[in-house]
Amino acid sequence: MRTNRNLYKRLGAALVVCACVGTATARAEEDAATRANRSAYNALIKCFVANGLASDERSKAGDSEKAAAYNAKARQSFDYAYVAGEKIGLNDKQVARDLSFVQDTELPKMIRDRQYFFSAAATCKALGLM
Repeated sequence: MRTNRNLYKRLGAALVVCACVGTATARAEEDAATRANRSAYNALIKCFVANGLASDERSKAGDSEKAAAYNAKARQSFDYAYVAGEKIGLNDKQVARDLSFVQDTELPKMIRDRQYFFSAAATCKALGLM
């Protein structure tokens, strides 16, 4: 309980300091939040593509159960990308355009360069999307 009280005091003090700093800090924080949201959006789209590729590979290998699992994660990534797109001010057409563009550019890279695919897969796994 004492730790929580100290935490609340420090948090309160930090909020007061933040409130006093002014709009420049608020703008910088907003920019940082926008960059973070954009980065998450891009990762979600890449996960959609990586899971689609993994699903296709598992399907070709005859592992329909694993293919279905990757397909479900691709769908989840797709859905999350739309939500993240809204957060950064994109409409459905813009998100669909981005999804198509990333498929056209990232998929060939993932197919050609297995290390690139493994790197994307590691990111997706860290996000719980693979």
